[in-house]
Amino acid sequence: MRFMVALALSLTLSVAPAAAQSPVARIGLLGPDEQPRFSDIASGLKQGLREQGQPEGSVAITEVRVARGENAASARKKIEALAAQRPAALFVIGSTLAQQARQVAPTLPIIFITPGDPVQAGLVASLARPGRNITALTFEYPELSAKRLELLRELGPGIRRVLVLYDPRDASPRQGAAAARSAARSLGFTLVEVEVHDAGQIAEALKKLDDADALLGIPGGLTSVHYESMISAANAKRRPSILFTHSPSTRDALLSYGASDIEVARQAARAVLKVVKGADAGDLPVERPAKLTLVINLRTAKALGITIPPTLLLRADQVIQ
Repeated sequence: MRFMVALALSLTLSVAPAAAQSPVARIGLLGPDEQPRFSDIASGLKQGLREQGQPEGSVAITEVRVARGENAASARKKIEALAAQRPAALFVIGSTLAQQARQVAPTLPIIFITPGDPVQAGLVASLARPGRNITALTFEYPELSAKRLELLRELGPGIRRVLVLYDPRDASPRQGAAAARSAARSLGFTLVEVEVHDAGQIAEALKKLDDADALLGIPGGLTSVHYESMISAANAKRRPSILFTHSPSTRDALLSYGASDIEVARQAARAVLKVVKGADAGDLPVERPAKLTLVINLRTAKALGITIPPTLLLRADQVIQ
């Protein structure tokens, strides 16, 4: 009898169905084909998803890159192919591609990151209730332009004219330039503003460093892929530069103040995961970065012959020796 009971148990266990595996969540990652920025953001998103408790292999991310200035029809085909995979959510870099993605797939949930105001760009109804199945994390806002100019002023009284290059075709840098313009007036700076549409215009505009005392980087648009050459030109002219983030392409800038691409993507992962689990993207408030970082490069300061005031050094989150 014992043998028969044991046999029955054995048979029951052997035919019991295996535990159902959780389905793989599919996420589309869409952004400008710019390195190392695209890879940094992809890495930050994946890291953020892991930190939110998503085990390895539970999320499949399809990466689609669109060259800045790519033919609109070509870009649309790439977005259509991505949308056809029916991902649970689209994670988009920049307001321009977010606008295109929404036109191609108006019902697909979108979470995008932008250095501009998504309300002004017409992508969300309000910061508190974005609506229309879309939300964002904006890592730039007017107060930061004023703060960066204040940091330049702390370097010494000799800085009065600040060169600003920006791409007027993109809403985010237009907003950034306007914010810097407003802040400059209140701080007594004169902005030397130059609109740029291609690499040649950037190279020509950098010649204006001869008539400026410093360089202020505006995030977004064409200049995003030319920070390294812009900073190199400023350093060659012994002009201090300040950017919005510390990254491989901005590491030689004298100062940076803002949120890194990796940190922004890590933070945005929370919203992505909420949408994957069924939340309506339009009900998730637009977020600002949880952390802003001041980085000072003392190697660059030495090369430029600039002494960083001790009060400024004490406030730095990172000092590059």
